Amino acid sequence: MPGSSAAPAALDAEWSAYSARSRCADWAGGDGVSAIRLSSDQLAWFFSDTYLGPAGPRTGFSRISGFVNNSVVIQTTAGHASSLVTMTGGGACTGPGRPGRAAAVVAPPAAPGEPSDRYWDEDGIKIGQTVVKFYNRYLAGTVPFVPAGTVIAAFPVSQLSAAGRGSAYGAVARPALVSLPSWTPPGGASPVIWGAALLRAGNTVYVYGTQSSPGLNQGSPAPPRQLYLARVPVSRLTTFSAWRFYAGAGQWAAGQPDARPVQPSGPGVSSGFSVVAIGGRYWLIQAGAEPGSQDIVAYPASEPWGPFDPAAGLLLYRNPAIGLDAAHDYRIMYEARAEPALSTAGELVISYNVNSEAVTSGCEPMSAFTNTVTQPRFVSVPLAAFGSGAGPPHAASAAPGYPRIVPRNPAQWFNAWSYPGGCPPVPGLAAVHARPGPGKVKLTWPDAGLGVRYLVYLQGPTDIPAATAYGDGTTFTGLRPGTYLTRVVPVNTRLEDGPSAQTTFVVP
Repeated sequence: MPGSSAAPAALDAEWSAYSARSRCADWAGGDGVSAIRLSSDQLAWFFSDTYLGPAGPRTGFSRISGFVNNSVVIQTTAGHASSLVTMTGGGACTGPGRPGRAAAVVAPPAAPGEPSDRYWDEDGIKIGQTVVKFYNRYLAGTVPFVPAGTVIAAFPVSQLSAAGRGSAYGAVARPALVSLPSWTPPGGASPVIWGAALLRAGNTVYVYGTQSSPGLNQGSPAPPRQLYLARVPVSRLTTFSAWRFYAGAGQWAAGQPDARPVQPSGPGVSSGFSVVAIGGRYWLIQAGAEPGSQDIVAYPASEPWGPFDPAAGLLLYRNPAIGLDAAHDYRIMYEARAEPALSTAGELVISYNVNSEAVTSGCEPMSAFTNTVTQPRFVSVPLAAFGSGAGPPHAASAAPGYPRIVPRNPAQWFNAWSYPGGCPPVPGLAAVHARPGPGKVKLTWPDAGLGVRYLVYLQGPTDIPAATAYGDGTTFTGLRPGTYLTRVVPVNTRLEDGPSAQTTFVVP
């Protein structure tokens, strides 16, 4: 695959196959995908949230050996064969039967007993024998994720290349990190975070940043972000004092506080996007900013600093398998990025991420049932389509062959974004039945919902304060004779409870 463009169907199939055969140290699924070419036969693939194997299309990630907020996968090609080696920050298993506790490649200092912030990857570029990659820090918590700052990671190409030719188990990436000064615009909800997209023009790199709007509501998708821009000589990309910031009206300032939004009244930008130069214009490419959008679009501008014109936007691809409804398994598409390392002189390859906001009655995510939704996807667009005025281009993409999950239990799947905190109310338990015998009892109840678990309490001669049961029943043994009261409480994965049921019985 390196050295030429691969068809979207082949790229999709490659990552699906890697996930399905994943072992304990292997990438099994992830988002935030972007690729950087190391050499004619090697690619470095960068990911944000990453599941480690094993995984499968019918088992999901319920048996995962790990989860990290970012990783790197090195692909090495020899002839028609291609190998993939996953790199973490260390701690992954070193072989079959040797469980590990993998760390992210880029991670904040650990705080014992506290929820951890996370770094997610943004854009990157190869400069000489170094890969320079941006990572944005987000505070611990659920959607909307609150950005907190930016670091630049510098990876020696030799380190990445050697890992790709080494052992498949336990490969470690240790980049050098540079933290950027934080600045929040007046009235902003959070600081500007940098590196969402990089555009190289000769010896200059344009660095695009984003800033979240006020009014972030817990449990809801984030609104579109404001777009900011800096420029810097390519040789000084990691030297923040060399950056100059777009200050409006074609002017540039030396200080970050003088930065102004590139497009204060435009459509806003999503969490991942690209800016590319094609046909004498600059195009901002992104997945539709509206939650559940099926579209990948491109907005043109005459300069790298815009304005990017939404009225002249070009629809690049419409994904028929995306939508926040049961018919589409509540799938979302996000972070569409141009992939120069995969493109050719006539075709632009775009990667995008797919996930599902579906949760069960018990607040189990779809990833517990299948690995097919948290994998990178690809589409290719002819360069001739940009600016042709001929209407939507004929984009090439793999058929979205996602196994359907929701139809198995259609009344027990919900859109997580419809509920504060992301979980639907826990269903009540209709009844509980007891079949006592000498020294034991078998308790049964009707299934309260997909993914619901149950806390079972026994009061009597033998007290059992709380036992967790799965499925529609459980058995207790070693009970002394006498009268018992049992109460069964349905709970979801966060131990939020629903109405309980109880009954009494006598153990002879």
